[in-house]
Amino acid sequence: MSGPPANPNAWRPSDLEAIRRALLIPVTASALRAINDAMAQLERSYAEAIPAAKASLDAIAVIDAGLASGGTPAEPFVIKTTRKAAAGPVPAELPKKKLDVIEYATELLLEEVSTEYAEPTANSYGLSSATQRRGHVANLLLILPGLVSWCPPAPTPFSGTLIRS
Repeated sequence: MSGPPANPNAWRPSDLEAIRRALLIPVTASALRAINDAMAQLERSYAEAIPAAKASLDAIAVIDAGLASGGTPAEPFVIKTTRKAAAGPVPAELPKKKLDVIEYATELLLEEVSTEYAEPTANSYGLSSATQRRGHVANLLLILPGLVSWCPPAPTPFSGTLIRS
């Protein structure tokens, strides 16, 4: 006999660590307390958002696992399939003598199928893994806005060191 079904609007025991890893928050007592407080506040004020947060955490974990393993090579996908076959149905009784076969035009009995495949690239999926991860992190920060200040600042394309000569 199994226990009662888990409440979908409640946090799982592993969610605190998953949030910390997803948002790249350092392991400090004050950071863990801030994550715990944000989780408790969301559970009190708007528990219906917890399933969306858990879905984002699961998606980030899958993306991180794929990036850690170097990414698995994806299956090639079909670009084009062509088929050449007889125009009509094949008769029930086919010719049996050699002369009858020649007269019957054997090319009508042949069926030719050709398929072209392509190797998938990151662009063929629309979004790269890093872009997908950033989107899920942004969703998570919308649900838990109190953790924005704990995230490391994103590098800007305009940052650099100033060198004077």
